[in-house]
Amino acid sequence: MILPKCQKFQNNISRCISSPLDWTRITFINRRWLSANTIHKNSAYQSIGSFHSENVEVLMKQSSEKYAAPSLPFETIIRNDDTSPPFMVDRKTWAFLNHGAFGGSLRCAFTRAEEWRHYLEVQPLRFFDRDLLPHLVYSARRLADFINADRHGIALLPNVTAGLNAVIAGYAREYRKSKTAKILLWDISYGSVKKMARTYCKNVIEIPFQSKYACTAIEGREREEFRMAVDGNEIFLNALEDVLTSNLGDGDTWENALFIMDHTTSNTALNLPINQLSQRAKEAGMITVVDGAHGLLAQDVDFANILDPAFIDVYLSNGHKWLSCPRGIAFMHCPQEHLRETILRQPALVSHGVDDGYLSRFLWDGCRDYAAQLAVPVALDYWEQADPSLMRTWMNSKLVDGIRLIAEHWYPQYANDEEIWAGNLTLGSMSVHSPMALVKLPPSISGSMSNCEKTSTDAKRIQDFLYENHIEVPIKCINGTLFVRLSCHIHNDLKDFDRLAKCMLEYST
Repeated sequence: MILPKCQKFQNNISRCISSPLDWTRITFINRRWLSANTIHKNSAYQSIGSFHSENVEVLMKQSSEKYAAPSLPFETIIRNDDTSPPFMVDRKTWAFLNHGAFGGSLRCAFTRAEEWRHYLEVQPLRFFDRDLLPHLVYSARRLADFINADRHGIALLPNVTAGLNAVIAGYAREYRKSKTAKILLWDISYGSVKKMARTYCKNVIEIPFQSKYACTAIEGREREEFRMAVDGNEIFLNALEDVLTSNLGDGDTWENALFIMDHTTSNTALNLPINQLSQRAKEAGMITVVDGAHGLLAQDVDFANILDPAFIDVYLSNGHKWLSCPRGIAFMHCPQEHLRETILRQPALVSHGVDDGYLSRFLWDGCRDYAAQLAVPVALDYWEQADPSLMRTWMNSKLVDGIRLIAEHWYPQYANDEEIWAGNLTLGSMSVHSPMALVKLPPSISGSMSNCEKTSTDAKRIQDFLYENHIEVPIKCINGTLFVRLSCHIHNDLKDFDRLAKCMLEYST
């Protein structure tokens, strides 16, 4: 009997399931049937590639009145009356004062990501072809609204690293023939950003903030002058101005240079005055980029009321740090269309959407786990209900209380006078230190009371000691002095700071 083609295909599949047949042979046998029978006769793909969903650019640009958010395609187990701790971190075992490193997920966001992963595996093609892209657009729209930004300028990323690779590589391509192309960043910029800059661009200039400007605070000299300068943000502006007015050489200029600044520095936990720095850089004709890896939720990332899109050309931030999503979600905001279509014309990973618009070219970068990005709406629901402004106030207040408690153990002479912390206890004043701060280790350990400079090896040894005592917090070596970098999120309490303070007093050099 001659079987219909469809029946023959099913029989071949059944045989493969029940016996160890040659899959390669079966693929060739049925290739003609697959290619001839799986394309819908009346198909007209609207989205990128051959996905069977709506055009993501159209969905992103729709007004709030016209746009209809997609419904969850599954029944969720997340309940508003859940009494479980909101964070996944094991606080019974650990004093976790390192949220600024790789974050720590909200339980609701982790659960939502797991729900999406389960839904995917039940029917993978349904997920990728029909559900994924509309729900990613919904996440992007929610993020844009959360930071009061123009939706046209938002792109989703797996992390800030992917976005900065696109920015810096795009700049190098766009200005590859320019003799004045250069990248300006800080010596306190994130290490991988420096490596990216030097990988893509020959001319990289560092502002010597740590080596030239921060040393007075660390060594305790001129504390009053340094503290007042930090309070007024003048030390950062002076450092930038000194570089901009330096002699570049005949025919050289800062015009179209790429200026990269941190919103909050990773190693030194300093909040930079990005509005003022960006404004000065734009006056010099530069393209401005903010590495806001620590920005989202920790700082007031608000492009309608706080941050000025006229000065900040590109802003990037992670969702897995302070926003507490699972790892794999970040965003890039670029309000300038001409930059979106030049420097940002090509993502770090090129895929189907590269020619279909700004959001499309970054939205899909291959078959991977997108669950963290799909969990963004439930994370934002949590924070919007809690009120982000109140959460920031709480974190900053708790950080100050925690540092004061530590000071009572290590530097009791400074504990009750926050005005003299900068240079004596902390790297700067608390106006530039929230919700992370560098606190100098006890005098006998930090190296500040001896002629022997400490090294990163000393820092690692102490951090390993703390880890063995179930205290997760990084130790930083800044100009030969050892500091602990504290991160304070809403799950932290004073017991965490007290454990750290007492444990360090037990440490033997």
